[in-house]
Amino acid sequence: MSGEKKEYPKEHIDLYQQIKWNGWGDSRKFLHQLKPSGTIAMTTADVSSVPLPSLRGFIKKELTLPGEEDKPFVLEETPSLQVENIHVDPPKQYPEFVRELKAFFLPDQLKDDKLARITHTFGKSLRDLIRVRIGQVKNAPDLIVLPHSHEEVERLVQLAHKYNVVIIPMGGGSNIVGAIEPVSNERFTVSIDMRRMNKVLWVDRREMTACIQVGIMGPELEKQLHKQGVSLGHDPDSFEFSTLGGWLATCSSGHQSDKYGDIEDMAVSFRTVTPTGTLELRNGARSGAGINYKHIILGSEGTLGIITEAVMKVHAVPQAAEYYGFLFPTFAHAVSALQQIRSSEVIPTMIRVYDPEETQLSFAWKPSKGAVSEFTSAMVKKYLHYIRSFDFKSVCLSIIGFEGPKKVVDFHRTSVFDILSKNAAFGLGSAPGKTWAEKRYDLPYIRDFLLDHNMWVDVAETTVSYANLQTLWKDAKQTFVKHFKDQGIPAWICAHISHTYSNGVCLYFIFASKQNENKDMAQYIEAKKLMTDIIFKYGGSLSHHHGVGYEHVPWMTRYATRGWINVYRSLKETIDPKDICNPRKLIPTIKEENNKEPFLFDVVNVKYPKL
Repeated sequence: MSGEKKEYPKEHIDLYQQIKWNGWGDSRKFLHQLKPSGTIAMTTADVSSVPLPSLRGFIKKELTLPGEEDKPFVLEETPSLQVENIHVDPPKQYPEFVRELKAFFLPDQLKDDKLARITHTFGKSLRDLIRVRIGQVKNAPDLIVLPHSHEEVERLVQLAHKYNVVIIPMGGGSNIVGAIEPVSNERFTVSIDMRRMNKVLWVDRREMTACIQVGIMGPELEKQLHKQGVSLGHDPDSFEFSTLGGWLATCSSGHQSDKYGDIEDMAVSFRTVTPTGTLELRNGARSGAGINYKHIILGSEGTLGIITEAVMKVHAVPQAAEYYGFLFPTFAHAVSALQQIRSSEVIPTMIRVYDPEETQLSFAWKPSKGAVSEFTSAMVKKYLHYIRSFDFKSVCLSIIGFEGPKKVVDFHRTSVFDILSKNAAFGLGSAPGKTWAEKRYDLPYIRDFLLDHNMWVDVAETTVSYANLQTLWKDAKQTFVKHFKDQGIPAWICAHISHTYSNGVCLYFIFASKQNENKDMAQYIEAKKLMTDIIFKYGGSLSHHHGVGYEHVPWMTRYATRGWINVYRSLKETIDPKDICNPRKLIPTIKEENNKEPFLFDVVNVKYPKL
């Protein structure tokens, strides 16, 4: 791909038309090689071909087997098919259902063209992207509906129930566990694209709450809230391309969760349209009147109904927001400091700790800062090595942030910095914090580049206790690399701590390798099973914030007891008696549970994996 910039047409187009159908994010933003040097560069909507001078060398170093370092490093091109060359079966016809839809919806709200159907078939997991890039698009939805209001969603769900039509909600489409994918073509299937429901309906400054249509994307949400002087403060990695509804449906977590909480801590109430009626809750600070009903819908991934509007807690736009970088001599030093901070009465807005391998990636991922900056960086490295005895193969970068009134930020910063200094942290100032803020959403674009060049990268995340944190971290990394290198395949893995709690952390792994000779999914499925089994070995959760979809279903009976699965199954049968709401997600079918039919995601039959 060249470094030429693209511009969107000036007329209105829907968000799904602006986002890459075969990759991550903005179609105007991508990595590519500069000729003739081969240097990897990034082009965005604003800047063309910014060199990343260290990235190519980093990829070569980490994905080359021992003994092959002197061989020429060639980035083999494995491009995606073009959308016009992908075959998609024509949509099924259901004239009675569509006739009633057309009586209520405008023609522009109903889409069944090829691009619309492809972009509403998959999320953005590695498996999703490989399938769409090679043109393996099965079970594409027959129709995409773009509602504008709660009332329109009610009408749509009523008709779907009447005609036994499958409905799958679609927010930003960033899910990576198969949560939005149709899994069968037996019934007429509708993808409900919520992104036209994108308004903040009201803000109550006295109660500090806001009522919001859940199809709103992260940047637009904060833009509208900021006009009222408030912020939600929920900022996941997918922030630019995910919606409030997606956050609620998957129990999302944002970068600043240490201060503002996870999405379930922010949600006050919401309206959920189900096949048997609309579920609503009263607003209030708290209720002890029985079961906390909002938690029945939170994390349900569209399997019980469609969330349309939510009342969320908000806070004043922070007077001060300061983010700083630190280097720790080892991961153990960083974990010790983190635990001491969490056990204190002073908690930062955000604490992120990158292990040595991800720290090296962050260094390689930076554009050149010029001669003066490079000289200063070299001097700092010499000081840390010779005076502080830092081994740069073991150092860990940490980004720590503070938000709020200036006096509060000053107090928190002083207290936290004192803990950091006692744990051998070296302060890098605010520059790394600014770089993190500018680049925090960019890492998935590396995955697109690797897929274009015969490599792959995926992730796994979990919540783990402090007692098991470092043993899980070490075991997962050693086992993963050994598993692939024993097969003669180079492999690389890193991890970071992304969210912290008083009794544990979210540990987030990123792992990469070269594609095998058959270019099939065996390696990915092996990696997925390997990482998930190791996570369970150390008492980790099945997911901290990615959800379940159908890719995590094979492990659900190990995570939740069958009693709880039966409770959920009975609830779904009551609310959704025809099983039209995102079927075969979240829990196994009775046949899957009893080994009478294979799981949709085959983690057992690795030798002959289904793409």
